[in-house]
Amino acid sequence: MECLKISLGVAVSLAAIAAFAGPITTVPWNGHPGAATFTFDDGLHSQTTNLTFLDNMPDVSVTFFVCTNTMDFSTNSQPHLNYAKKGHEIGNHTMNHKDLTKEGNPGSEISGAAQKLRSMGLEATSLATPYCAQNATVKNAINQEHFISRGCGGGGLTSWDTEPDWMQIDSHYWQGNGSTVNGFKGSLDQAASGSKWHVQLNHGVAANWDIISAADIKTLIEYAVQKNLWVASFSTVGAYLRAHFTIDKATSTNTSTGFTVKWTSPHAHMPKSVPLRVKIQGAQGKTVSQKGKEVKPNSDGTYTIEFMALELEVSGEPIEVKPFKGAIEIPGTVEAENYDTYAYSDADGKSDETGYRSDDAGIVKAGDGYALGYTTADDYFEYTLDVKAAGKYKVVINGATGNSTASSVTVSVGDKKVQTEIPSQGDWNTYSEVEAGELELAAGKQTLRLTINTDYVNVDWIKFVSATATESSSSETPESSSSSTTGLLQNVVFAAGPAMVRCQVFDMNGKLIKSANVMASSTSEAWNSMKAGLRDGAYMMRVGDRGVFQVRK
Repeated sequence: MECLKISLGVAVSLAAIAAFAGPITTVPWNGHPGAATFTFDDGLHSQTTNLTFLDNMPDVSVTFFVCTNTMDFSTNSQPHLNYAKKGHEIGNHTMNHKDLTKEGNPGSEISGAAQKLRSMGLEATSLATPYCAQNATVKNAINQEHFISRGCGGGGLTSWDTEPDWMQIDSHYWQGNGSTVNGFKGSLDQAASGSKWHVQLNHGVAANWDIISAADIKTLIEYAVQKNLWVASFSTVGAYLRAHFTIDKATSTNTSTGFTVKWTSPHAHMPKSVPLRVKIQGAQGKTVSQKGKEVKPNSDGTYTIEFMALELEVSGEPIEVKPFKGAIEIPGTVEAENYDTYAYSDADGKSDETGYRSDDAGIVKAGDGYALGYTTADDYFEYTLDVKAAGKYKVVINGATGNSTASSVTVSVGDKKVQTEIPSQGDWNTYSEVEAGELELAAGKQTLRLTINTDYVNVDWIKFVSATATESSSSETPESSSSSTTGLLQNVVFAAGPAMVRCQVFDMNGKLIKSANVMASSTSEAWNSMKAGLRDGAYMMRVGDRGVFQVRK
């Protein structure tokens, strides 16, 4: 018995995926890995004087929360109004900067400031509470005038898939000398790596109180841009996030030529315009329109729609389903990412946007190529086959899952189907070849359907090998077995030197967990090719059809 001991480090990575009911799925954070918002409280002139570098950053917008009756804004509002004209946000910070939890009528402080801003031509859709002081009464008063409110006290990170308390969005508070650029860069790193929204609270810029230098705030905003975060105002990002929780649940109504989707605004004081970048299942090849105006697809197949239109229509002639790269010859290999055009159902619409296909239903990188990913139960993908010869075919599937348990898939052609499990190897990039069984296929064109039975599995390819030819080859020489990986096997398989052999690895219960064709000149060399991705333990390996040998990692 050959014993090979190898220690493998396996990283487990499972992305959190939220599944909603409707055909529209919002692209997180407007296509960025996360978002960042920089807010400035109290309406201080040190802010407007020392943030002029923003004029050279046209894709960045910030938020100024101003007090209408006190501090600098009350005596000279024009500098802040100039920033509003450039696309930055003016938000409500109440009239007199009072602690609203101690104010007898917090509603008057909030509504009075909102009305004053309206008289200046500003519709403030967001608020930040003075001293971050909130309770149920304060939240109720805010809700009468604004769809979102900023608080403070934590790391300032809000997740994409967990609906927050809209009246108390957390922020990371810059507290003068007690804060560091590196500490806030760390929060921006978390936003970029974890699909989160980072909100930063600032006061004085180079003057006043809780001071941040102009150089430091410029460094942090530039760092957010460098991390490819969506750097936008508080209401812009907040409205996008809140709209996501509404539109992704909106269901469709069928029409004679397509379907319509309608939804309701989640709040009376949402911004008048909330552009959303979305994926629309079933829209490929059809016309998408809102209020009679056509919405053209973006270059990546997504659409930028107006959420506040509150409806969307998809119409047109039935789409033509056809092979993506021509009918797939059998015997041969079906690359899972080459499903027929429009011939799929993908519930969550998740995608890493590889750019391989415009109707990307969830394609991921796999080695030097691609695979299907971001799958959920009941997703399916169809392929046009061109079977060259009728007969029985072995079905081999190459797949991977980072789940703690195996994932199940089904391959069907007509009324014939096989089902198998893709074993868990601990991560999404370690693929296992699994023999799913046999299918008897007629000659000619027919459709294969790959169905995902359990959440989260990547499928690289599906191979069809003539079972008739394999049986004929196997019957020519009786099967032999040995407990050694030398001697007989070396003579039978490798007598002529290096050869391409079919190797299969089984666990000690006899369950096939991996199979592949490898070029080798010895059993040890074959095992070295097969052991990649396996966990430590004992296995049995079959080389060709002539031997089963026990090996160990």
